[in-house]
Amino acid sequence: MKSKITFLKKMGLVVLTVLSVSAKAQLTVNGTLTPLQWVQNYLVGTGITVSNVTYTGLAAASGTFNGSASNVGFASGVLLTSGTIQDAVGPNNLQFVSSDNALPGDPDLDAIMNPTSSNDASVLEFDFIPVSDTVKFRYVFGSDEYMVFANTGISDGFGFFISGPGITGPYSNNSKNIALIPGTSTPVTIDNVNLNFNPQYYIDNGNGIGSGTAPDGASVQYNGFTVPLTAISAVQCGQTYHIKIAIGDGSDGIYDSGVFLEAGSFSSTGVQIIPEISYGGPNDSTLYEGCGLACIYFVRTSGLVNADTITVNISGSAVNGVDYNTGVVGVPLPTQLIFAAGQDSIQYCINAVADGVTEGLDTIHLSIIQTGPCQQTTTDANIYLNEHPPLTMLTSGDTTLCNFGGMVQLNSIVTGGVEPYTYVWTGGASPISNPTLNVTSSTTFTVTVNDACNGNPDPTPSISDTVRVDVILINDMTVSVGSDVTVCPDTPINFYAIATGGATSEPYNYFWGSSIGADSLSNYYLLNTVSPGQSSGTYYVTVTDYCFNTRSDTVSVTVEQSCGLAFPNIVTPDGAGTILNDLFYIDGLDKFPGSALVIYNRWGSKLYDNSNYSNDWSGSKYSDGTYYYVLTVSDGRSIPGFFQIVRSK
Repeated sequence: MKSKITFLKKMGLVVLTVLSVSAKAQLTVNGTLTPLQWVQNYLVGTGITVSNVTYTGLAAASGTFNGSASNVGFASGVLLTSGTIQDAVGPNNLQFVSSDNALPGDPDLDAIMNPTSSNDASVLEFDFIPVSDTVKFRYVFGSDEYMVFANTGISDGFGFFISGPGITGPYSNNSKNIALIPGTSTPVTIDNVNLNFNPQYYIDNGNGIGSGTAPDGASVQYNGFTVPLTAISAVQCGQTYHIKIAIGDGSDGIYDSGVFLEAGSFSSTGVQIIPEISYGGPNDSTLYEGCGLACIYFVRTSGLVNADTITVNISGSAVNGVDYNTGVVGVPLPTQLIFAAGQDSIQYCINAVADGVTEGLDTIHLSIIQTGPCQQTTTDANIYLNEHPPLTMLTSGDTTLCNFGGMVQLNSIVTGGVEPYTYVWTGGASPISNPTLNVTSSTTFTVTVNDACNGNPDPTPSISDTVRVDVILINDMTVSVGSDVTVCPDTPINFYAIATGGATSEPYNYFWGSSIGADSLSNYYLLNTVSPGQSSGTYYVTVTDYCFNTRSDTVSVTVEQSCGLAFPNIVTPDGAGTILNDLFYIDGLDKFPGSALVIYNRWGSKLYDNSNYSNDWSGSKYSDGTYYYVLTVSDGRSIPGFFQIVRSK
């Protein structure tokens, strides 16, 4: 026979060991209690007296668990493994987890695994005395060997071996295995319960590598496990029995399995009370007014051949027939149950009356006192009634995606109402609270949420909200700060950035700087800035748009240290002297292009006006005399003065 190591090597798989895991929204485990505490405080329920508790195996291989935030099917209980209890904790992010404890197996497990031998056995044993003719408990078997080793003949094994008066079987101490497929004598194994054989009893938890027949589970590391199953055996009331609960690795000491034993389920009672809320979810005991039903199952586990009448004691703050009824106004839950011969269960469903009065939490306490040949026992169950809280929802805010879209997560946080919630998103989003999808164009997503309360009329109608995702189509981005300039010392220079294109749905961000020190600028993060014009150098601006696209531009500034203006006081427009004397020539004006000149006569009448004077006015058509001018320099200065027109004699 091939070993699992050889089998995996041929598949090219890697074996990993889980060292620690997060406890968020998943299975949690506790290895600090003793085996006696496991049995007395967790496993044993009503009608059982326990003694002589022993445990054989690695201490870290067994302990207790809390499964209320997991999909294992039990709120809490005892966990026995062939590795460590930490190996059971999810998420299922590894294909295989393994802790080789280097411990021997168990002969009864060897018999179940035949011809494979067992290793790393964890064995919990104790004696017990039942108070009825039946003993039972619920369990879930899980393994990281699913589905790779299913029907390969080399899988792990477990068994519940019971021995005592009236019991015969092929295992040690004349015991029999009661871990059986319901209604058969076939043991529950990886080979017998999986996707291909008895799949109704199997839950596929993924394969730990992100692809497979089912998504990888968020709460349990094992690749698969059974639905909750019941181990049951006939016993004799008041007699002493022995049970051995064992699990081990098959063939070698790697790739772990575990068996979860439900808290309080190891019991021996004549009639059980099992309430079930119709909408389930995390709520398993509270019925809301006007919402659904609480079905109560009264189940006989012994004495089925005879007819029987059972009295149900009903107490609590809720009034039977007023605060709740059996579906007809005023018809209460009966206090007497009549079982016909051969009948094993009776069912009543109740609803909570929506009376419009805020009363807070009410209780229904059900109990059955049973007197048998051994001793008197009491079976209890509680149901709670409450007003439904309002259904509210908060969605994630609108968002903007750049560069033609991408992956985005939509979020809706729902409170109130009655769990579980159902989600319907438009736009192709998955029907969950926080779907992730690829958005390539601007879309408004609408989510509609309904809860499990669907009365008539519905007290918690569905609610809706929207999330807008905008996708920016980016144009080419340009930035300009104008032409190079020449100025006189201490002349303020105004820079202005003109940006176009890019992701224009949000304002641009600006950053200014210069080669002569950024401290010469009036600001650095606006579209405009000012420099006092003290030294020549290069100034630049970098513009960033909403999608972090950037563009830059520079401008060269020359500060003319010898910069100045010299004005004529006489103009002689007669052609007798140099041409400079024939014109109103301002020396240095070439340093200030764009300067404006206005000339007036002595009575204030405007004779000449040029917004870009270029030293070309002669005044030849005007008579000799005194004239006035105002030069508005391109750097912002305004310079007044006067001159004379004088012709030669």
